[in-house]
Amino acid sequence: MNYIGLMNQMWRSAMMSPMPASEIALFAYLVNECNKRYWQMPFACSTTRISDDLRISRQMVITAREHLVQRNLISFTEGKSRHIPSTYTLIKWTDDLTVELTDGLTHDLTHLKDKDKDNYLRKSSENFDERKEYRNGAVKRKENSRLCPVPKDGADYDTAF
Repeated sequence: MNYIGLMNQMWRSAMMSPMPASEIALFAYLVNECNKRYWQMPFACSTTRISDDLRISRQMVITAREHLVQRNLISFTEGKSRHIPSTYTLIKWTDDLTVELTDGLTHDLTHLKDKDKDNYLRKSSENFDERKEYRNGAVKRKENSRLCPVPKDGADYDTAF
């Protein structure tokens, strides 16, 4: 895990559905705390301390924490008392988001028969080559023309421009 990867993960989550500033602040705070502890997880952090450091209410910390759990960015266990604080674990996403992102992006070509596929591919590849020119039914390649021709008679090169 690294700092930038986790923050990018949080911003990807925010792109999927907007996040209030309290959730962004809490997540950034937790990433920073985890970094201070050399990425040892789970790590303990008191809700009162988070509330004081972020200057938001205790209830807002609790609500933001629950929303981060729903977004699958963190997991936590509630502390037993003021002397036994909550513990947090940052969850690293995998890049297996293809189910939601690729729906409707692929085209189903199964209705084409094998001979239709060959004809379709042959026609599309013929149209792909832009340098072909058709004359009298025969295919002739165009010459590669230069943008600034070089004179053949040995004239000064600068005058060609």
